[in-house]
Amino acid sequence: MTINHLSKFSNLIFKNIHAHVEKGNLPSTIFSNQSKITKFKISGNRLEGVLSFSIFANASSLHHLDLSNKKLEVETESPSWVPTFQLEPLNLTSCSLNKKNGHVVPTFIFTQYLLYWLDLSDNSLDGSIPCKLFFNMNITGFHLSGNKIDGSFLDCSTNGTAPLESLDIFDNHVKGSLPENIGYLLPSLICIDMSLNALEGNIPWSFGCPPLHGVDFSHNMLLGTILQNLTSTGTWLMLLDSSNNKLQGQMLPKDTNMTMLRILCLSSNHFEGVISPTILKSQYLLILDVRDNDLSGNILEWLYDHSRLVALILSGNRFEGHLTQRLYRMKTSQAFVISHNRLSGGIPSYLDNITFWNKSSPSLITHWNYYINKLELQYPYLFRDDFIRSFIPLETQMSLFIKNRLYNFKGFPPWMMIAIDLSSNQLTGSIPSEMGELSQLRFLNLLNNSLIGFIPISFQNLRSMECLDLSHNHLRGRIPSKLVGLTSISVFSAAYNNLSGRIPFERQFSTFTSQCYEGNTELCEEPLPRKCSTTNQSKLEEKQGIRTIDHLNFLF
Repeated sequence: MTINHLSKFSNLIFKNIHAHVEKGNLPSTIFSNQSKITKFKISGNRLEGVLSFSIFANASSLHHLDLSNKKLEVETESPSWVPTFQLEPLNLTSCSLNKKNGHVVPTFIFTQYLLYWLDLSDNSLDGSIPCKLFFNMNITGFHLSGNKIDGSFLDCSTNGTAPLESLDIFDNHVKGSLPENIGYLLPSLICIDMSLNALEGNIPWSFGCPPLHGVDFSHNMLLGTILQNLTSTGTWLMLLDSSNNKLQGQMLPKDTNMTMLRILCLSSNHFEGVISPTILKSQYLLILDVRDNDLSGNILEWLYDHSRLVALILSGNRFEGHLTQRLYRMKTSQAFVISHNRLSGGIPSYLDNITFWNKSSPSLITHWNYYINKLELQYPYLFRDDFIRSFIPLETQMSLFIKNRLYNFKGFPPWMMIAIDLSSNQLTGSIPSEMGELSQLRFLNLLNNSLIGFIPISFQNLRSMECLDLSHNHLRGRIPSKLVGLTSISVFSAAYNNLSGRIPFERQFSTFTSQCYEGNTELCEEPLPRKCSTTNQSKLEEKQGIRTIDHLNFLF
């Protein structure tokens, strides 16, 4: 059905018409006689041009409207019109809203008293958030992310309360302190995302009053400590992200008891002391990210015993001590990142006991779907209109420094990023050959330690490997020629070691430059200008043969 065909049906009830609409401009006559239309949805199609809201003026039965479309320009302010409908959900995401009228918040919304779900995300809207949208309406879900909203949050004098359950103002210009009584103004709040703004001051004490399940304050300038009443007995928190702020003191209050917590991100603050032992009470915790703080001491032994932890990110602190055999008790661990600390001693062997890192593990996608489905059964109201899903980070980024260059890798979901990062510590000894049995490993970073010995031949089994950094150590011998079988690898560095012999230069390894091998005076052939001499190569092969025999004798 083409767009022009749509205007021929006077009594048509439009529902999900995006599947029947072709590319083109939406004619202004389409709604001239459509008083019985109840739902209209054009998201995901190829419509383009300017759409004036005045065409909906006579659609008196309309209650569901979705115009999210990156190619449309939706104008609500001109020409003038009077709505005859009462909308319930309204989605105006990514539609260049009111581009010709200064990107203002649509004024007709204040006449929609049945509206419970409003999404105005990604429209470059200007100005402050009108208080009417909170206190004179029935909106329970309000999404404003990706705009240019500024001013203070809830900067209005009122003694009323708002029925909001979900609020998303991610990536705006909201500034200043949060109201001291925010918890009383929004008593029904379940999920809130205020990340990537310019909020200042302390987190108000009243914020711990609503039945919060998901809180994201990350990337602001908040001060003080984590609230005691936000984390104590009775809290419903499943996600807490306060990363990239100016918080300080102990990592968590002493009486923390977040029994429902799944994700805790406190990175890039000024927390000090040890990892809070109260984390042990969060038995369902999946992700713990406290990187780039001032935490110190040994990595507590009980942390290795956590039954469900899939991502442990402790980099950029002052942890010391040794990695112990108890590391193998992390039965579901898939990301172990502890770079830029002061760990010493060797890397324990038998890492293949970590279930999700080896080939015998169950499907990662199965694990993820099981978790989400279980949550949805337990808390169905959270998943209304994909409510809680927007607060669960389905995609995350991991950064690895190689030769002073930052490489960013993305994964979906975060615990499908199988990674070990032990870089920039004081580790010694050889690399355990068992590491080569971690067949699902994608990122291995051992840069800037004092590791010795050979590159394990077993690394040829790392078929999923994408990034391997062994640089700035004291490794010797040849680079195993069978590493060229790692067809997924895109980043490799063995620079600044004591490696020697011919460089494997086939398949993916033919794409690596001389910088990946510099600082090894006895490496030769492409991509280095140095050629291998016959004499040195024969001696090296003889040594390599002795090494292989010794290794086999050791195994048997």
